[in-house]
Amino acid sequence: MSSEPREISPLRNADNLRSTIPDSGSNDVAKESKQSATIEQKLANKMFSYATEIICFILAVMFTALAALHSSPPRISKPPSARPFFNQSSIVLDFYKGHLSAMIDRVTDIEFSFVMYYAPWDAESQLVRDEFEKVAEYYYPQIFFTAINCWHPNSECRTQYNKIQSYPVLILYPARDSGILYRGIRTAPYMIRFLHAFINPIIRITNKKSIKQLLVTYDAVIVGYFNFTGLANSPGYKEFYKAAIRSLERDPNREHAFAVVTNALSSQSNYEITKTPTASLFMWNETLNYPDDKEWTSENILNWMTSSIHQPTLWLQPPGMKSLTLAPYLKEGPVFFLFTPRNPLHYENYNYDLIREIGLQYYNCANNLSVKDIILGLQYKRYTAMSRYMKQNDQCNNLLSEHEMKKHEPTISVSVQQWINNSCCANVFMNKCSLCKKQTLNSFDKELAVCTAINEQNVYVCKEIDIFKIPISESTQTEQEFCCNQEHISINLDESVNVKSSEYKSSQSDENDQQSPTAIKHHLLKEDCKRWFTGHKYHKPIFPQVSFNQSNISFIKSLCNINRTLSFIAIDSLHYFHFAEGLGIDVLKRKDKTAAIILDVAQESEYVMQTDFNRHAVIEFINNYTQGFLQRTLRSDNSRGFVHKFKTKIRCDPKNTLKMCIPDLTSETFLNTILDKTKDVVIMYYSPYCAFCNAISYVYLMVAHYLSAMDHLTFVRIDGDNNDLPWEYSMNHFPSILFFPAKRKEDSTVFPFSLPINIPNLLNYVLANLDGDSRVEALTNICLLSATDPPDKCIIRIRWLCLEIIEQLLCDYRKLRRHLNFIDLRTARNKKNIILLKLEHIRYIHLLLGSTIDLAEDQHIVHMIRKKYRKYYRILRILELDSKIVSNKTKIMRIVQNTSTTPKGKILKNEL
Repeated sequence: MSSEPREISPLRNADNLRSTIPDSGSNDVAKESKQSATIEQKLANKMFSYATEIICFILAVMFTALAALHSSPPRISKPPSARPFFNQSSIVLDFYKGHLSAMIDRVTDIEFSFVMYYAPWDAESQLVRDEFEKVAEYYYPQIFFTAINCWHPNSECRTQYNKIQSYPVLILYPARDSGILYRGIRTAPYMIRFLHAFINPIIRITNKKSIKQLLVTYDAVIVGYFNFTGLANSPGYKEFYKAAIRSLERDPNREHAFAVVTNALSSQSNYEITKTPTASLFMWNETLNYPDDKEWTSENILNWMTSSIHQPTLWLQPPGMKSLTLAPYLKEGPVFFLFTPRNPLHYENYNYDLIREIGLQYYNCANNLSVKDIILGLQYKRYTAMSRYMKQNDQCNNLLSEHEMKKHEPTISVSVQQWINNSCCANVFMNKCSLCKKQTLNSFDKELAVCTAINEQNVYVCKEIDIFKIPISESTQTEQEFCCNQEHISINLDESVNVKSSEYKSSQSDENDQQSPTAIKHHLLKEDCKRWFTGHKYHKPIFPQVSFNQSNISFIKSLCNINRTLSFIAIDSLHYFHFAEGLGIDVLKRKDKTAAIILDVAQESEYVMQTDFNRHAVIEFINNYTQGFLQRTLRSDNSRGFVHKFKTKIRCDPKNTLKMCIPDLTSETFLNTILDKTKDVVIMYYSPYCAFCNAISYVYLMVAHYLSAMDHLTFVRIDGDNNDLPWEYSMNHFPSILFFPAKRKEDSTVFPFSLPINIPNLLNYVLANLDGDSRVEALTNICLLSATDPPDKCIIRIRWLCLEIIEQLLCDYRKLRRHLNFIDLRTARNKKNIILLKLEHIRYIHLLLGSTIDLAEDQHIVHMIRKKYRKYYRILRILELDSKIVSNKTKIMRIVQNTSTTPKGKILKNEL
């Protein structure tokens, strides 16, 4: 039995024996063979893994290459088919598929062309379209109006001008000259003024009196001196003319006049000019001559004029985008802004003339005689403004009754119609192309195709007649082939449509000589009256009040010695009313839509003139500002009428418990709300441009919802960017949350900026600033909604707070008892009643909360607590009011007793 284990045991420990007996040869061979097998197995595993990775990589490359070879190009949605942007009956010739070369061919053959580069999807292009058509109707046929779609993909215009940043682009092209970009306001009256200045760029003068008259009308006058003997023989005149036209890019409303003296003898005798060509720049206080060392070119003339001009008042026209237009004037010092309507078709603006007059007086500290002459001219214009207006009105009405001022009928010559027909047949897509299709006589002879209209309304497509006379339907055009049968081209003068013989000019039948001085004068009068009536439709003139009863006020003598120089700027209130709203003025609701304001950026203050606009009021306003008598005007969000049109109006209904609404305060309602002594006020300062303010709004709303049942606690907010507040209430950090306690408004606190704004932190902040009894009510509402702790623990917390308040009230009562000998009996009685009322109230709440463990389940207890609090606050308010009355009477009696020894004191005592 013992031999078996001896034979079996070595087999069990065979491995151990191999490792412990190195002398055995058989064991060494076995060991080496096993190690070599292990190494080979590891190498095989590594090779297999490497081979797998290489195969996967090769397969990935192959599949990628196959996918690239067989994949189709990315699908890009096709742009919508181009459609006419202007109606077919419009005067504006519309190249709605972007045929740029055809447009250029037409523009180069015409004296003046006004071109609109548009994008059909652009909202601004759609707005300008109607204004552009109004201008075309006004100036037809004097100027050629055309439009081209410069956005349509793969079009000729898009390929040529692919870096247009914003649409539309308006350019005026003189014949065979580079275009002039229009940078003014894109409305019909302003564009008409621009075109009028382009057609009449230069004024001819004959004496110095003419320059004085121009200085009364314009801010500056540049006069060129030439020995004019013809356009070709007058050196320098073309450059001056080009400068006058090019200046419209910088001055589209023609605030600075260009004038010429064409006689060399007159230049020498009246202006002491011996060398021509040259120029002088006449301004309000000085005259500058063109430098002799500069080359006489239009660019040099414009640069010299721009760098030299300075003026006391100016019209400012900000672009419709972010810019630094106002920055240079605001950095220099305070600015006087006049917001008033501007009618660009009436070349006199009486409110602006008044500001020019006041501005010249303000700056004329040296009593310059030439400045006084301009002031006298402006005063004469102001006093005679109404009479001259009535005279002009009567004159134009008489002319209208004698000669009915008919609109120019949109007519076009045969040659122009031929060009339009040929262009349409060459597949140049325009809004003047009528739709037609080819009908072949047989399928073999396509050259005998006859052009027939799709419907009877387009029957004139192949006839050389006035296409503007064709009755056009408003139906949308479809893409079809334009064709023209030359056999059908014939001129039928007997047709009802009248064909004009002069190219792009309306023929007028007049018995008199059209070139006679009388006819020219009559024509100019008609043009003036046409502009006069068009301006009346746009906006009637505004006359400042002229009060002869008021004293002749003037600026204070110390004005020139005070370093508070004003800049005077006028802005069109019809187009830039939102600038006035940003300054807190709803100018569209003001009388004559006119408002005056002084803005001082350094002091972060603005001052609004509250009286009607007249000379006396403006000078008094400036004097008071200079002497520091004006009070700072606070901007209010209520004045932003244009912005409020796009806001969703939400009315706060305090009775609606399903929706939580926080009232928005303004500058007018701010002080009355936060200084209400019957309520604790929590207010959040925010900004519409602050993203974080929107992010934490839900926190503020949630806390307001938890405490909404408290009648004496109010949550409000105010837009700190658009509402100016007194300096002591202003905040420069958004969002900011402040707490104004009911009885101690001066002890207001700010939510710590170091803490994150979340619900627990904001709740603790509000609870910490409430009085003891108010804190109990707040915790009751929080426990009802289970906002923090479990219901039972929350109630225990409130009861402990009640015991702390009771302990403090008992301490106050004992302290009052000790000081009874030093206090008036009536005052002590009122204080005692207040303490006892609080003790009774808190004791009742403490006992009532002891009868429940979950306020959400015992709603009747919640109603009892709220009812008790309403009664408590009503009685407490009465007791506190009595205490104040007693305190005030005690103070008065002490004053009377101290002064009763004097005769005046006895009289005062009897009166009391």
